[in-house]
Amino acid sequence: MAGWGGGHLGFAYFLMGLVRFRRGALAEAEEFLRSALRIARRLGPGLPLQWDAVGVLADTLLARGRVEEAWKLAADHDFAPPYHPTAMVLPDAATLYGKLLLAQRDLRPAAEVFTEVGGRLAERGWHNTIWAPWIGHLAQAVLPEEPDRARELAAQGARRAREFGASSAVGSALRMSAAVADGQQAVELLGEAVRVLGRSPAGYEHAFALVDLGAALRRVGRLDEATEQLHQGMELAVECNADGLVSRAREELKASGLRPNRLRSTGRDALSMAEWRVAELTVEGLSPVQIAERLNVAVSLINRRLAAVHRKTGSTREGLAAALGIPGRDAEKPGQDTEGP
Repeated sequence: MAGWGGGHLGFAYFLMGLVRFRRGALAEAEEFLRSALRIARRLGPGLPLQWDAVGVLADTLLARGRVEEAWKLAADHDFAPPYHPTAMVLPDAATLYGKLLLAQRDLRPAAEVFTEVGGRLAERGWHNTIWAPWIGHLAQAVLPEEPDRARELAAQGARRAREFGASSAVGSALRMSAAVADGQQAVELLGEAVRVLGRSPAGYEHAFALVDLGAALRRVGRLDEATEQLHQGMELAVECNADGLVSRAREELKASGLRPNRLRSTGRDALSMAEWRVAELTVEGLSPVQIAERLNVAVSLINRRLAAVHRKTGSTREGLAAALGIPGRDAEKPGQDTEGP
């Protein structure tokens, strides 16, 4: 971006922040979005760049568990209806404002906002569930008073996401469907969400679904499985800098009977089952791409798990076999002669 300036540079920063937010690199996203916002302020208030930067930065802060800071950011920049009269802001500004209300548990105002969004976008024939996931959030907003409607809305959102086809959209919609479901149905929906998101680069959404799945498993009494999912979700949330989600995972782990001092363990015993499998295949000599193909998941997920393996064991790729106490690809096989004839 050498030589860029003004609105072009600001929009470039915004796009880089948006991409990192979608991938779950929340700390990096926040830095780029704040840079975009600083440029937007210099250009003057009310421009589309300001709406873009404020909206996604507020969403990033929500993902990091900083709800009050997100609200202050929105208030300081008048991020509320009416929005820009001519420009289409992406992601949809009103949907993001509704998420702020939902995070504060202002359910009726949130439901009103999401209902307005749905009507407005339906007139345009716009049903993109990534840029405007209003329907799943509306389901959560109306759940306490209209549970049947909430489940119907969530199912409709999942159908639209499947029609759109992106793994991140489908996984997020399934997670929101589970949020208005009970018991075993929630577990099944979340299990599918985790599988789908594992094939996408959406790290934060994957972590969110893992923690939700762990919580749902705990509620139906499947504590061993719950602990595994919560550990995986917490580790991924740490990598995403999703501090609020990390705290929630810790509370769920405590509720599962896990001692708090086990939450920061290191070494081979700290590896989750998924991380151990990736480590084994790495020791066998497979590349991250080959491991992803073997396990039918995204390469980005394998890289995240491999990074967690190296962090916990304190090893490099070359020293991984020794750190784990398992034979490498070139080690002697049982029964192999060690001397020539």
